[in-house]
Amino acid sequence: MVATGMIVAVASPAFATWSVIAVDAKTGQVVIASATCVRQQGFPERKPNGARDLMDVQAVIVPGIGVAACQAGVDNTRENQMLVYNEIKKATPPEQIIELLKKDPNIERRQFGIVSIPNGKTITAQNNRAGFNGGGNSRSSNYRGGQVGDYFYQVQGNTLLGDQVVEQAALAFTRARGTLADHVMAAMEAADANGGDHRCNCGNNSAPDFPCDNRTSHVAYIAIANQDDVTGKTHNDGQYYAYLAVGDDQKKGESANPVKTLRMRYDAWKRDGARRTAPPGPTHYTPGGR
Repeated sequence: MVATGMIVAVASPAFATWSVIAVDAKTGQVVIASATCVRQQGFPERKPNGARDLMDVQAVIVPGIGVAACQAGVDNTRENQMLVYNEIKKATPPEQIIELLKKDPNIERRQFGIVSIPNGKTITAQNNRAGFNGGGNSRSSNYRGGQVGDYFYQVQGNTLLGDQVVEQAALAFTRARGTLADHVMAAMEAADANGGDHRCNCGNNSAPDFPCDNRTSHVAYIAIANQDDVTGKTHNDGQYYAYLAVGDDQKKGESANPVKTLRMRYDAWKRDGARRTAPPGPTHYTPGGR
């Protein structure tokens, strides 16, 4: 069984990432957003399983129940991600999922964040979320979460400019107004405004035709899944309500800072009625295969 077997994991070099995960305990909606210093063209080259993009390798989405981020020295076999996915579906408490993940021999290079609202369970800010930051990650790698009304959230990041990145993102989530996704976007912007990853800067501008806008990442995305959205065969290939992403595809009038461009696209999506979007392209991962 996946949950109890030893994970023979293949780790890539650590990549700087921050993410925001959140669940609406009333509606069952789940949201994940993230940004990283890895360039878009690097994801398909990952071994043994390439990735379509950041979401493809990082996000774990279980509509109506929970959401997770698997990052830092990410497991390219996807065994960690599938373990988290299957355990969330079984309503395993997040802290217990973290304990299962610790069987991974490369656990000290990993970072995880999990938020879930298992059906029939007592919900508190303590028993529905968990994080793990391996000792092999950089000094400015941490996580923080909590509750705002029916919204439960967690922010996690690694290889950041400083602890303020996660702290200010969490604070922004609590101060935001509007939908769950509005809160998540506010947290993403706060992380970006407070330095994100110090290695992504305007001196290395991959989009010289656009204003750099104090860029702190190379790619960013947000995914929103409603309670009744259809799941797929992997940890994140379902038919979700909305997916917006920024890689190296900026258009005229947008920014070389992916988080700022993500905000532009998110606001445009809302102005257009927040309709269901087309799903992302096919995943590059086949469960049970290599």
